[in-house]
Amino acid sequence: MAVALIFTSLAMCSTLAGGYLAIAARRRIHLLMGVGAGVLLGAVFFDLLPESLAIAGEHGWSFRIVLGLVVSGFLLFYLTERLLVLHACAEEDCTNQVHHRLGRFSAIGLIVHSILDGAAIGAASLINWRTGLLVALAVVVHDVSDGLNTILLVTRGEPLQRGDIVFLAADALAPVAGGLLALLILPPPRALVAFLAFASGFFLYTATSDLLPEAHRRSPSIMVAVATVCGIVFIGVAVRLIGG
Repeated sequence: MAVALIFTSLAMCSTLAGGYLAIAARRRIHLLMGVGAGVLLGAVFFDLLPESLAIAGEHGWSFRIVLGLVVSGFLLFYLTERLLVLHACAEEDCTNQVHHRLGRFSAIGLIVHSILDGAAIGAASLINWRTGLLVALAVVVHDVSDGLNTILLVTRGEPLQRGDIVFLAADALAPVAGGLLALLILPPPRALVAFLAFASGFFLYTATSDLLPEAHRRSPSIMVAVATVCGIVFIGVAVRLIGG
């Protein structure tokens, strides 16, 4: 439990750092988003999915069930976003009147997103500390963009108000809450397989439908793609070193 709390606390700090960047320095945030997307993709394909499939094989589960859960996780978050419009808007789009009305509601969606991030860390930590660390690395990198988007959504392009900090604080605490819920509620090990597969779909959606489009919208530079590849390579090397 202590390991999971440490890892989720790092995610909390990265969210606060993202909120600070949204206020102080946003010119290069597209590169961080690219790295975050790559880290998430690397975490899914180099760690979460292999671990899920290995545990599923030990308990007689078909690999098709695991992959079906991945697709289900992806589709659930895709449909939720489409139905509830819980997508972070770009800085230049935040002046749109519709986004003004949905800004704080969308920020609540990001807080739920962060709770699931923390739950993924907690579930991964139940397997072993190495898997927990690798998932935490992925969450820590992309949670910076969560903090950034939380501030952009609640301010709607206007000067920061005192009440807006409440949303950032809630988003920062959400991974810790999610990690605790996973440790207290999730039964091992079959439910762990299902949750990690589901989290893989969630991470895939976040990388391909949130971080990468947002990064490219902010900057069409080839450096976004380079940053994404660097994120994938980083996780690949980390899995090799930590897993070994």
